[in-house]
Amino acid sequence: MHHAEIQFRERVVNSLKELFNKKEVIAELGCGFGFYCNYLKNYATKLYCVDIDKEAIEEAKKELEGDNIIFLNEDAANTSIESGSVDTVLFANSLHDMDRESVAREANRILKENGKVIIIDWEKKETEFGPPMHIRMSKEDYLDLFKDYKLEKEFDAGPYHYGLVLRKA
Repeated sequence: MHHAEIQFRERVVNSLKELFNKKEVIAELGCGFGFYCNYLKNYATKLYCVDIDKEAIEEAKKELEGDNIIFLNEDAANTSIESGSVDTVLFANSLHDMDRESVAREANRILKENGKVIIIDWEKKETEFGPPMHIRMSKEDYLDLFKDYKLEKEFDAGPYHYGLVLRKA
């Protein structure tokens, strides 16, 4: 992993701490190997780690332990999570690889009223590493995708990324 990415992750983890003031139900859609799940479990009464990649989920299971963690090898656009049962959905560098409209609808379905979406993603500008420009999403792309949500906060996610907190209206 790139050195800058490790540093950025530490900054994000510190920013995340400030976004949770009580234990809640959290779902990370597109959790990969579970890097963020490892931190989110501390703020969760129940944590769903969801990824369509079976290998990634198996890897995450090896790394993560806790009675409050539920691993789902499922498509983020169609999960088995109960409607209106989640306080927070996290997308960390993941939504740009998914069917955006369907996944946004699914996030909306599983979120409680007044729930929040936390987004960490690559700035839409050229960098020497990271995903190709044409799949990157700008802040505006997210605000457009979650147009019924209100932008509650932006947070520090390092030099290559941005962090958004959107609240379900």
